[in-house]
Amino acid sequence: MPLVKPPSRCWVSDGTNIPRVTQMSRGALSGEKDFAGITMAEKPSLRSVIYRELLGDILAGRISPGEKLREAELAERFHVSRTPIREALLQLEREGFTAHSKNIGAVVRKISPRQVEETYEMVALLESHATQIAVAKMSHKDVSVLTGLQQSMQECADQEKFPDYVRLNAQFHDFFAKKCGNNKLREIVLDLRKSIYRVVVEGQTLPRHLGEYLLSHQRIIEAAARRDSSSAAEFMNSHVQDSKKFILEAYNRFSQVPVLQMMPTKWQ
Repeated sequence: MPLVKPPSRCWVSDGTNIPRVTQMSRGALSGEKDFAGITMAEKPSLRSVIYRELLGDILAGRISPGEKLREAELAERFHVSRTPIREALLQLEREGFTAHSKNIGAVVRKISPRQVEETYEMVALLESHATQIAVAKMSHKDVSVLTGLQQSMQECADQEKFPDYVRLNAQFHDFFAKKCGNNKLREIVLDLRKSIYRVVVEGQTLPRHLGEYLLSHQRIIEAAARRDSSSAAEFMNSHVQDSKKFILEAYNRFSQVPVLQMMPTKWQ
């Protein structure tokens, strides 16, 4: 399946895409949902808006690993003082996206194959646990919602509408997190996935493995329909493990790993 790659998009493995942002997002100031799928406050602080813009650039690969983030340049870009810039950079550092050097300042961190592997192992463990709890609580309506998402994803795959596919895929995974009811677990997985999506595969794994992803989804749905929570959890675990394998295979295909960095959608 050929990869159709529109301008200013970043394709990720079974995740989502980030539209290019050239200035403070209108949505960031209007209460719309940000790229993390979280509704923003009506009047977010300058720090929050700048943080989201910089994170979006990092995740989309517009700011590359090893690149310096200079306070003076960012203050000029956003037309603000250095104070909110410094606060946003500190938040990025706390979340592991940047590192601070005394004589250099903030630098975007690189991610290793080992970090990808370790993070996916944690996500597989937590998501499978969430799935087991969620399936035990599911109603016929819940299964119908998942089936509808799956059908829409299949249509997107057939028509090579990758942005729509990844958006629906995010909803599919998030469904289990919400149904699980453990907000702390959901928060942890979100943070882990932020770092996972910082691996660049330049859209190679999504089109290459759409069939496997969809088949995994179908197995999970069928287990949920049977109220077989144990099997559903096993299928979710295998699904995430497969994603890990595809990402690591991508490392081997490229001598220099590009920047996959995805928006921290609440889930993939």
